[in-house]
Amino acid sequence: MKRPLAWLTLPVLATLLAFTFPVHGQEQKRGDASLRVEFQFVKSGNFHTDNLEFSYWSTDTQVLAISGDYAINDRWTVFATLPYVRKRFNPEADPNNPFHPPDGDPHDPTAPYWNDFVPSDRRFRDDGDYHGGLQDFSIGVSYSFHTDRWGLYPYISYGVPATDYPFYAKAAIGKNLWTLPVGLSFTFTPFFSDWHFDGNVAYVFSEKPLGYDVDYWLAHVSAGYWFRPNLSVNAFLTYKDGNGVSIFAPEFVREGGDPFNYPNDWNTEEWYNHDRLIANENANFGLGVDYFFNPEWKVTGTGFRSFSTNETTAIDYAFTLSVTRFFDGE
Repeated sequence: MKRPLAWLTLPVLATLLAFTFPVHGQEQKRGDASLRVEFQFVKSGNFHTDNLEFSYWSTDTQVLAISGDYAINDRWTVFATLPYVRKRFNPEADPNNPFHPPDGDPHDPTAPYWNDFVPSDRRFRDDGDYHGGLQDFSIGVSYSFHTDRWGLYPYISYGVPATDYPFYAKAAIGKNLWTLPVGLSFTFTPFFSDWHFDGNVAYVFSEKPLGYDVDYWLAHVSAGYWFRPNLSVNAFLTYKDGNGVSIFAPEFVREGGDPFNYPNDWNTEEWYNHDRLIANENANFGLGVDYFFNPEWKVTGTGFRSFSTNETTAIDYAFTLSVTRFFDGE
């Protein structure tokens, strides 16, 4: 029976689908393949930076992703994913917040304060409605080292925006940057045990907007137990640590401007790209269930939330539901 690696889930939509990795089995042969359809919903809330917390908005994100993998031989596997993402901004003004903007702090590229720098993309997305489109297409290859108890799978993949979607908005569906993850996933099953342990660590090289380094580390670990031959329950942790700048970085304010005179003194190219440039660190905890109807069909459900965030928004709650079809090769 193939044992899946949980798909790494990230609290920033721009990187939620930044990379995927294939469904691994302890043994594979040429022509083995899988095709997965997954739905994900994410409710994000407060923005955290240092010791400050901004609580005057939230976002709702829906993702429908198609992904799959194909075994070229008993060692090499290619994999790919393509997500459709839709997102909306919910202004929820908090009168007790000293940084409370009047209408929930929309990112408006058509606002009159854009005079020192005029945004190249004037599409407005923070109107309270869902806005969606194809996000980032990813394709990669992995190599398999495995025994009966463990497996190591080094991989590399490449992600590129599938469409020229807006990135200046709280309802933006991504950062519109290419990424190049290089990583290692692993599986371990102890002798005579129904436990299984999976993990993944990757360093993601990213396109450098305005010359800034925004590469990041990703990590994922999970522990699962097979209550029945076709039913596994697991707990998992995910972590991201990124390069970049703080939301209050002086780079965002035009020379001589008042950093607290937002937004009039923030009409710079750097601020227009701030969702691409901000470093963020976050950690999530979740639970998942895998159920095999038979060797060909599997359904997976997960739920998770953030427990530590910095320079990013926290996930209040999220869930995924996917169906996977497995195909035998030679």
